[in-house]
Amino acid sequence: MSGIGGARAALGAAAEPWEIRVGRDLADRLDTKPPSRWSRPGAAAEDLADLIGPGEVVLAPSATRPSDDGVVWTPEQALGAGARGVALWVDDLPYPRIVGAIPYPELIAVDHAMAGKHACLVLTGVRTTLVFRYRSWAWPAVADLVTHVRSRAHRPGAPEPAHAGPPSLGWDRLPASPLVALGHPRQTRYLGAEPELPRRWLWQQSRPAAFVVLTRHELVVVRHVLGRRPLTHGVQLLAVARNRITGLGAHGDRLRIAVPAGRFEADLGAELAAEARSRFGSMLRADGRRVVRKASKAPQA
Repeated sequence: MSGIGGARAALGAAAEPWEIRVGRDLADRLDTKPPSRWSRPGAAAEDLADLIGPGEVVLAPSATRPSDDGVVWTPEQALGAGARGVALWVDDLPYPRIVGAIPYPELIAVDHAMAGKHACLVLTGVRTTLVFRYRSWAWPAVADLVTHVRSRAHRPGAPEPAHAGPPSLGWDRLPASPLVALGHPRQTRYLGAEPELPRRWLWQQSRPAAFVVLTRHELVVVRHVLGRRPLTHGVQLLAVARNRITGLGAHGDRLRIAVPAGRFEADLGAELAAEARSRFGSMLRADGRRVVRKASKAPQA
């Protein structure tokens, strides 16, 4: 299924400075298989702890991925969430290095996409964007780190009126609830859309199930395939800090979420996008924020 935000585009983006273009014959030999056990590189853990404090680290072994430039090889990476923020470490031969770091107060959005065996997590901050590419089999560990980062980073917005917006729904009843359970259950508002019926022809893609949740902390958009466990098989996720949102808009099938740095877009279908803009827009206005219909260019990963 397709992604909902910038992480989908980042899956096949051009090679990063630390990545190397390789031929397809060599790519097959460099391909990564799931490890028998998780490892934690000592150098990465030490470097990350020095910068952001001790905490959780997820390792992505070196692997190949498709890109706009052909096939590229990505060296070993490590994403760390410490006491002071989140940072990305890359084994950029001959010297490992920290690519960038985002202090928790500066985190704007978390964007995740999966396509087959490839997955990508994009963390957007006020001054820095971190792109962590990994293989889909590592999603359970990445999901734990994503929840840890969001719970530390996002501050609650102003409490909304009890009568505003869609009916309240306890987080424990939401699909993929551990991924959205960052606010008080009574202040969680939920909108959902069932998946389309399967297309007649195999080449015609059907839209998966989707839901939009507004908590005291975030606006969360999730797309997933019914019958598959989100915490095991993954989801397409976009979570934007509520206190960073300056406006909501709908354009065709897309929900547009404006932030000071630009905007994020989520492909939800025209009906759900329009409903989310209408209902959640009024709740954000109750927070005292400006809600606009047009937004500027999306933050680039």
